[in-house]
Amino acid sequence: MSSYARYGRPTLKNSVDLQLQNAFSDGNWSTVIRLADKRAKTLKDPYYEAIKISAESQLDGAADKCAVLVALDDLVRQKAVPDADTLELYEWAAQDFLRIDLQYAEAIGPLRARWVKANPKNPFALQCLQACLEFWDLVSAQQIAATLDKAYAKSSDRKYMFWSITLTFLLSISTQCTDASRKIYCMLVLKQLERAADITENSSKVEPQDRGLLTEEEICLYYRVLLVHGTKSDFITRMQSPRLGAISQLREGHKLLLWETLDTLEGWAEWDHIYDLCREALNLGIDGVTHPFLVCDWRVWKRFATAASKARDSEAALGEVQSILKKFIAMSTGAPAMYKKNISLALLETTFRIPAALLSPNSDQRGLSPRVIQIGLFLDQYFDKLSAFDDVKDYVAELTIEEVKSFLEHVLPKILDEKPGKLSQITLKSLEIKLRYLLTTCPQTLSHHPTVVDGQEQHKPYQCRLCSNLTSFPCEHCLNKIIISAADTYGKMADSDLGDAIPHLDKDPRLDLALVMGLSLLKLAGLQPRTSGLAWPPLQGVKPGLFFQAVLLLDTQLQATPSDSALRLLLVQLYLLLGCTSYAYQLWQPMDVKRTIQDALSPLFFDRISTLSPGLFQGTRPLMDPLRSYYGGNLRDNCPVRIWDAFSSGSYTSIIDISEYDSKLRRSCTLMMTMVEERRATRCFGGKLDYDIDDHPLAASISDSTTLTNKTDYGSFPHLESLHGAPIQEFVRLGPELSNTRSHLSFLSEQYLDLLSFKPPKDYRPAKANEAALRDRTYIDERLAQLNSSLADYLHQPSTPSLLTGAELSYYTLTSMLAAVLLTSLTIAKTDSAAKTPLSLLSSSIRSALTGLRTSYFSSPNPAMSPTCFSLTNMHILAQLREAAVAAKHTAAFALTFHDKELARDRSGKSGLHRDAVAEMKALEMVAGKMLQEVKTHVQKLKESLGRGGWLDRMLDWIFGGDESGEDDQVKKAVQEVVNSGPGAEDWVGRVLESWRETVKGWGMVRME
Repeated sequence: MSSYARYGRPTLKNSVDLQLQNAFSDGNWSTVIRLADKRAKTLKDPYYEAIKISAESQLDGAADKCAVLVALDDLVRQKAVPDADTLELYEWAAQDFLRIDLQYAEAIGPLRARWVKANPKNPFALQCLQACLEFWDLVSAQQIAATLDKAYAKSSDRKYMFWSITLTFLLSISTQCTDASRKIYCMLVLKQLERAADITENSSKVEPQDRGLLTEEEICLYYRVLLVHGTKSDFITRMQSPRLGAISQLREGHKLLLWETLDTLEGWAEWDHIYDLCREALNLGIDGVTHPFLVCDWRVWKRFATAASKARDSEAALGEVQSILKKFIAMSTGAPAMYKKNISLALLETTFRIPAALLSPNSDQRGLSPRVIQIGLFLDQYFDKLSAFDDVKDYVAELTIEEVKSFLEHVLPKILDEKPGKLSQITLKSLEIKLRYLLTTCPQTLSHHPTVVDGQEQHKPYQCRLCSNLTSFPCEHCLNKIIISAADTYGKMADSDLGDAIPHLDKDPRLDLALVMGLSLLKLAGLQPRTSGLAWPPLQGVKPGLFFQAVLLLDTQLQATPSDSALRLLLVQLYLLLGCTSYAYQLWQPMDVKRTIQDALSPLFFDRISTLSPGLFQGTRPLMDPLRSYYGGNLRDNCPVRIWDAFSSGSYTSIIDISEYDSKLRRSCTLMMTMVEERRATRCFGGKLDYDIDDHPLAASISDSTTLTNKTDYGSFPHLESLHGAPIQEFVRLGPELSNTRSHLSFLSEQYLDLLSFKPPKDYRPAKANEAALRDRTYIDERLAQLNSSLADYLHQPSTPSLLTGAELSYYTLTSMLAAVLLTSLTIAKTDSAAKTPLSLLSSSIRSALTGLRTSYFSSPNPAMSPTCFSLTNMHILAQLREAAVAAKHTAAFALTFHDKELARDRSGKSGLHRDAVAEMKALEMVAGKMLQEVKTHVQKLKESLGRGGWLDRMLDWIFGGDESGEDDQVKKAVQEVVNSGPGAEDWVGRVLESWRETVKGWGMVRME
């Protein structure tokens, strides 16, 4: 970038005398101003006037500082070409105004573009392009790149042409482009690339100066643009080109275009074209045009088989897939293991895509279907690999119930018999247990059972087709058997020989066994997926003993395998559900989430954290510091990070990807979460907020119309469920994940609280107090109307209740009503005799919402869980109740303070609030104050309850007590054996209690006002 931008003030021209240069470098601004003024008058050189103005900008006076803005405005208006050194000086002098009072694209950017147009071959032209990119002034950058392209059109240096094309494309999809210009730029960039494509198509050999498409990056850029601005038919037609198609690129050893094309065609469901493309690609390897295994990629095989199954003549198409597959199998001798496995997976995929009518059901003497046989053959070869379960899980989930039974009763036992080694036996048994757990999430293992039999209502709506027991979903009997079997296998791992061999395996089998046991216990406990905003608390109706057993067992395993991130993430979520936030944070910290994935992984811990444990924000290091640092570093400049590196290297697809990533990062739900969670915690402890949320630097790209994106990554969680059931993260989340709607509702609520808490500076003394008061009142009325309208728009969307917890829905609804009642109070005429009705209705609704929130926390205990324990697992509702009461109290205080100020300003009393409004606000203030006192009292009771003795014995009794018999007793004993029910369980209970006490201690410091 420009030298001054990061390394201080610029260097003056060599022609400037030494005295002035020394004064400038020393920062002696008064001397610089005097000498520069003298030189300007003597030499009549405008450069010295620029030095003078730049020096004045360093002084404290407002008029001096703004002189550079006037000078820049004059330069823009004059239409003259500015001097390069003058431009550098002015940009340096105006840096404090950039992004705030001065838009780069309205002043400096156009001046740089004007200079480059006059001096296209000057080396400084590249610096101008870099500077415009730094401030993401795409309009000026595009003009500069177009000028450079024109100047070097006959050169063999192709970068200027493609810089121009790339920037034209970025501008065409940017908000910086006006609607009138967008169509022109779209057409321009498409025509430029079409012309380049035609040159390549029609030339036997493309030379660098021919302005055709030559490199892989240039061709991929063309298809990226065609995908956005062209038509579907154009894309498909050009993709079949003998010179520019994906197959021709593959012949040259370039695979990127093939992958991107397959992704695009799959999105369009163009299976016929996918089939043709995959067939041609694979035949290139068979014919020896490319390396046989260059395209022997699992993604190609899977799409090839899927496309064949969707063809009109699927039997012939699948036959061709099998024929090509046989040729690759014949060539696979001596091939790397990865390619052999891809071929095995392709064989498995092809078998499952062949219609059942075409498969011979009696191809095996035991009646095993070809699908079951292929799964067995694959597992026989790859059972000990880390990915074995993930490779076959989707296929096992597709089996019919008859195939499932034959797989479990014949295939798996046969593989076990053929692998006599202890380690192989344990690995296979672990895999079998995971597959049995997978099948409990598949609907074909259950059949519907009448809900009423002989006039008696049945509570079990299904019958399990594997164990024949009546059950709910999933089958409790099967889960119990899985836990008992897994615990037995886990116990066998205590063998010293097996223990020594475990480090040589791809994965510790005990980890998988513990995960299966833990997940089975969670489902037996009654934990439900929270895919929508359920009104009840997360542990409502959950059996605490089984839930505690699951968490204890998984925690015990984590002590043995602390490096497993999937297990650690699962436990973080479970401890957040349990209310042990400080312990969850201890588990989160060792993950050391890298900067590049902060946006995707941070919500797994930080989402709603201020409502669970505000005390965490009182640590020595700010809790949200990693996120603030990440966003501050990446969003500090207007341009994407390292964008110039991508331009310099000619990586045009990377430029587009980086720009898209940066755009989403500035509109990230995680970004909004970071600001909101920190602000809420700051208010909890009476801290001072640095900015209104509207003015927060990270919110610069966000408005009511901005669509915020959620990129939370759940890929690190255990994935043992089938596609038919909810993934485990939906069971262990506190509520619905981040969404555009929830983020905007929190943003609007923060804006409302900012409005209520605004106080003018102490030295603010307007000359015309009455006029200033009227302007303030008009602004407040308009702002309240806008906030109320925006909140109502989001709340009235049909999907909103499913995107929030019940407590969040109540809080945001109440905030909307508070904005409405405040607006009504401020705008209703004092003489209006009907004012009481709307005010009374709104106030009654607000009190009802507050009461509803209170009831949801204090009156919904889990009968199987002590009131203290249940309260500790529902601090989210308590936090929303407190937040709602604080908002109500501040609303009333704002209205009453406004009324008092108006009475003091206007002694006639005409400008004050209606008496009914004053009465309602006083009543609201009293109700909110009582609720805050109740919250404070409740927190104190929780502290006293946790301070009493007996908790250790009580919790151990919840976990391992009771008079269960049969399978339930066997499960409990199995868990006891795994977790060492003596010291191990006691230590765990101690950690849970300590975390609860830290949570309550933090809540004790929260201000209830």
